Amino acid sequence: MTLDLSSAISTFLSESKELLQEMEDGLIELESELDEYHRGEVINAVFRAIHTIKGSAGIFGFDHVVSLTHIVETTLDALRLNQILLDKDLISAYLSSRDLVETLVELAVEEIEPDDSTKIQVNELIASLSNYINNENEEDRILKDQPADIGTVESNSKWHLFFVPNENVLRNGLDPFAFLYFLSNEVENLHIDTFVTSLEQTHTFDPESNYFSFHAVFDSDKSSEEIAEIFEFIQTEANISIIPPNSSYQDIFNALGQFPDSASAVSMLENSQSLPTNYIDSIKSGRSELETSDDSSPSDTNSQPKSNQQKIHQSKTLRVEALKLDRLIDQVGEMVITGARTNLLAHETGNETLIEAMSLLERLVENIRDSSLKLRMVQIGETFNKFKRVVRDIAQELGKEVELSIEGAETELDKTFVEKVSDPLMHIVRNAIDHGIESPDVRKQNGKDATGTLTLRAYHDSGSIVIEIKDDGQGLNKERILDRAIERGIITPEQTLADKEINLLIFEPGFSTAEAVTNISGRGVGMDVVKRNIESLRGSVEVESKQGLGSSISIRLPLTLSIIDGFMFSVHDANYVIPLDTVVECLELHEVVPEEDIQDKNYINLRTEVLPFIRLRSLFGISEKIDHSRESLVIVQFGTLRAGLVVDSLKGEFQTVVKPLGRLFEGLKCISGATILGSGNVAIILDVSALIKSAISVYESLEIKQ
Repeated sequence: MTLDLSSAISTFLSESKELLQEMEDGLIELESELDEYHRGEVINAVFRAIHTIKGSAGIFGFDHVVSLTHIVETTLDALRLNQILLDKDLISAYLSSRDLVETLVELAVEEIEPDDSTKIQVNELIASLSNYINNENEEDRILKDQPADIGTVESNSKWHLFFVPNENVLRNGLDPFAFLYFLSNEVENLHIDTFVTSLEQTHTFDPESNYFSFHAVFDSDKSSEEIAEIFEFIQTEANISIIPPNSSYQDIFNALGQFPDSASAVSMLENSQSLPTNYIDSIKSGRSELETSDDSSPSDTNSQPKSNQQKIHQSKTLRVEALKLDRLIDQVGEMVITGARTNLLAHETGNETLIEAMSLLERLVENIRDSSLKLRMVQIGETFNKFKRVVRDIAQELGKEVELSIEGAETELDKTFVEKVSDPLMHIVRNAIDHGIESPDVRKQNGKDATGTLTLRAYHDSGSIVIEIKDDGQGLNKERILDRAIERGIITPEQTLADKEINLLIFEPGFSTAEAVTNISGRGVGMDVVKRNIESLRGSVEVESKQGLGSSISIRLPLTLSIIDGFMFSVHDANYVIPLDTVVECLELHEVVPEEDIQDKNYINLRTEVLPFIRLRSLFGISEKIDHSRESLVIVQFGTLRAGLVVDSLKGEFQTVVKPLGRLFEGLKCISGATILGSGNVAIILDVSALIKSAISVYESLEIKQ
């Protein structure tokens, strides 16, 4: 019988990528100025990531991965013990090892032997990292160089573990004694003190509740991380503190605060003889402080950083395949359509009870829709953090100093957008560093700080999410852009373009203002792909720039691709839908346009603002005339642009399930999809951004002619 490990290996691959990303984020953070405590925490996090990958790779027999991760883990351990110094060269070596580990993991999963080039890179990296440590005397150095702790009691050479399971741990299917039994097989000279102070209130005893807390003392040559792994599956159901040998009494004193009755725990420890006498005396002297703090919550007791104490806490998460989520969203969409159909039939019957029941069901379906869509929402900060490495590497390659600033990392975006927007952001960031931000010498000559700033910002605006990439570099050279555009035949010398139109020329296919081709840019590819990819997501791109001060590129995307709140209207007996968030207001056309001008004008003076509008009948080629007194004007806004749409009649709000159009409609302007109505008919979803641009274009062309 052969064991199928494909599922386990697939899980190993995805978890390894997450751990490697955590490692990269930590290494980039170490390049900034951190206090001693946070620096140690970041190093420990990087160590845990590579240690976990090494252990998992060993289980599957991925020897190449184990070999490289072992030397990385060894140097990180020496770094934690302050035996080696952390500098930029070592961080670069760790980042290179992170990339190589990812390559080796992917090859191992695919059962492909690394080629000679990869093996050479691995061997060179192992040799480079080995130079940082003295392997022959490594054990002696750890013992000799271990820094003494103030307040350390010489006779305390034991590990201490405080294990306080919560009351519902048994109900959740976890047995604390099983973890203690496993601990007994992993360590030596184990002694356990058990606390059951809560049983004094016998009238409230519940056989399914847990009343036990534990203090364990033992000998071990394992690390804190290895001991913590023993309690990995119960860490969300308990408070756990692991205190290594040679720690101060204060660490143990602080850990006692986790017990439900801290003062009683101190008394029981006095009688258990599990602590040296001088430790007990020290704890006794501080008991009054501990007793007065019993009323505070455990989080208050442990709020101060403790360098030698490991607090285990993670939020509960569930890994779900993206395909399952997509199927759920599709089914919810079908439920929305069916609900609309049923609601329509209920109104046709005229039965008030049925109509009321359907109204309640419709609200429930709407709540299910919103909850389902939130399942696929992720914070964009995860994507932004990946660019820390990109900015660092490109800046070093170009000899520039660039600081990345991230704002709005908590802004949530549909997972589909996150995956598809990553590549466009990569092109824009690379171009901003290469073309936008000047070298340190040039910046100093221009009176700027030698270090340039690149800002990634995300925020919600009018039912859309906006991603801004802003730099404080030299800005766009509009004269050079115009010259290159004329040279390539994109525009003619006679054309007069506004600043925004000139800026958008950088997205034309094959367009580049670079004087020479480099590894970063200069071939005229990339930015046109950016615009095409963003528009395929029903988004838009805007560019603002001031020469000498910097540039800002804004990407505007809808919040979701699947289900939206729509606003429906009709034109010539056909129904059309636009996103409700883009609608500003609705007006009767004859009330804002004089009757004598209603046929000829394509703009109105709305509260001192010139507002262009477009007749959808004309846009769709409908020649049949209509009574203009029946027409309505829907004012829509997308980003900073605003225009009006002249329609025949308004239908109101409508839950819209977006259905993609077939290949026959690809490239068709002003249309972004379709939806099925409750009646079974199809309504076209219009692209508001394209409609506004079309209205403005028509207005500007008429103005030029006049």
